[in-house]
Amino acid sequence: MTDEIDLDELDVKSDDEDGPNRGDWFWRGEGDPSEEPDAGAVETPSTVTPDAGESAVDGAGATDVDGPDDPDAADASAGPVPHVPRENKDKPAGIPVESGGAGGGAAADAGTPADAPEHPDAADEQAASGPHGGGIDDMTMALTYAAAQRLADPQLAIRDAKTWTDWLGIVGDVETFVISKFQRDHGVDVDFFSGSGQSPGERLADIDEHSMFFAERMVVVGLPEEASIAEQADWEFVPLSTAAQKADWGLTEDPE
Repeated sequence: MTDEIDLDELDVKSDDEDGPNRGDWFWRGEGDPSEEPDAGAVETPSTVTPDAGESAVDGAGATDVDGPDDPDAADASAGPVPHVPRENKDKPAGIPVESGGAGGGAAADAGTPADAPEHPDAADEQAASGPHGGGIDDMTMALTYAAAQRLADPQLAIRDAKTWTDWLGIVGDVETFVISKFQRDHGVDVDFFSGSGQSPGERLADIDEHSMFFAERMVVVGLPEEASIAEQADWEFVPLSTAAQKADWGLTEDPE
């Protein structure tokens, strides 16, 4: 006889326990960078391979139903394709009947009727599909070009930021080639930047729920006088001095 087990005494860890989010130490002042959860630790459900015996049985069943032993199936496959006879099938297809033709032709006749009901889930399926095929990301950060110039080691700072942000960009009131040159000179690569003919605030305002860079937390890191960029885009603003202190980035006194 099986012993009784008291389920209340079992120490079971719930999978729904709330844990720290990446970047909380920077955004919310909670936790420590060394305790960051691993961004790559994503569990993927294992693929279940059907048992070979079950596949064999299913295959045999399909052969018994649709195989050549069924005389009706053999006759149906060998005969002509059923169709609705056309009174004017000997006339040119694609020409209106009133002009002496056969009308729309077989392809049009075989199409979906105009009064056919629309699939009820079609609109819902389109609405449910997002830019990522799922939920939105955790955070997006935009560094202003003026703030990037104040970084003592831009490459180190940007690489560090990429470990706790999902998307990182550089925006500024400069031409596109200026930001591109800054990236080449310092060996960095960002996900997005502002282009010619578009202000930083306008560029960030374009990153909405339909953009691949959209996230739950969206912040601009810049100089104090650049807070209007975040305000125009409806983003959060963090002064460079605050961000550098939390992330331990070195700063220079004057821009390069």
